[in-house]
Amino acid sequence: MRIKLICCDVFLRPVSAFVATSPHTIDVEYIPMLAHIKPDDLRANIQTRINTAVAARNYDLLLLLYGLCGNATVGISCPIKMVVPRVHDCCTMFMGTKEKFIKEFGNNLSMRWCTSGYYERGYVENTPGTHPSQCRETHPEYRALVEQYGEDNAIYVWDTMHPQIETPEAAYIKINGFEIPGCEDNFRKIVEAQGKTLRVLEGDTTYLKDMINGPWDSKRFLTVDPGKKITALYDMDQVITQS
Repeated sequence: MRIKLICCDVFLRPVSAFVATSPHTIDVEYIPMLAHIKPDDLRANIQTRINTAVAARNYDLLLLLYGLCGNATVGISCPIKMVVPRVHDCCTMFMGTKEKFIKEFGNNLSMRWCTSGYYERGYVENTPGTHPSQCRETHPEYRALVEQYGEDNAIYVWDTMHPQIETPEAAYIKINGFEIPGCEDNFRKIVEAQGKTLRVLEGDTTYLKDMINGPWDSKRFLTVDPGKKITALYDMDQVITQS
């Protein structure tokens, strides 16, 4: 199968390894990390890359390795069949399963976290607004407020109900086989300098590997039919659908 993969470069190391050993022929395009800070721009960028790639070569499938990412993928379509992971952001992909993500972060969505990929690609842990867990736009509670009160009022209500919370812990997700020397220690120094405790979690590349190789089961992946658009559900189960 000839596949086009469009992917955030936070996944560059593991994705490169899995592409190199995949049974499929895969052409990869990476987009710089933190592009989701401007979701409208990222959405336009992704859509342009999809249209250009499909027009240039006869692909059997397009893989889009992005979650909702601040609504950046909502409304994206593809002229051929497209597969997208059913996740809010990359944290679930690094944890390996939704169940592990919910276990570690479900009651503490504001907890800061990092991986070697984030550190390598330029994430600064104490820069406000850059971390995926701070993207309120993907949260089901926020979307319900928007539907009920409108965008401006929803922002006010959300900020009142959810003041910026600094948790006593931060997490480092260790991806065995893809760690970069010094990343964990450097992140620990940042965390401890802020008076926090670092909790080291064992990541899992199963979700990423299956995204590259398949099969793409409907529980973890959304298969978008040609011409259909990605639509957000904002829950913790399916996350997205097509329309």
